[in-house]
Amino acid sequence: MLVQAHWGTDPEESILNAFKLFDPAGTVNKDDRSLLLQVKQLLLTQAEKFSPAEEVERVFAVTPIDVSGNIDYRSLCYIITHGDEKED
Repeated sequence: MLVQAHWGTDPEESILNAFKLFDPAGTVNKDDRSLLLQVKQLLLTQAEKFSPAEEVERVFAVTPIDVSGNIDYRSLCYIITHGDEKED
């Protein structure tokens, strides 16, 4: 399993709402380094922390991108809470 579920996390809708604080319109492009750095820092330091840092990198490596090149937050929340079933 490439990315394991982060069990004990908040429900998907709560995580989605947290992403909306940073990107209310849902239009952040995958190449927007400033937002991604902020989100990564929060995942490493707040609440149910991701650890080690490589875990965050694995999640963002499989982050779904929509047809406009923007982060698909709903799918990302699913990956965070359920894991990514893709094989290496």
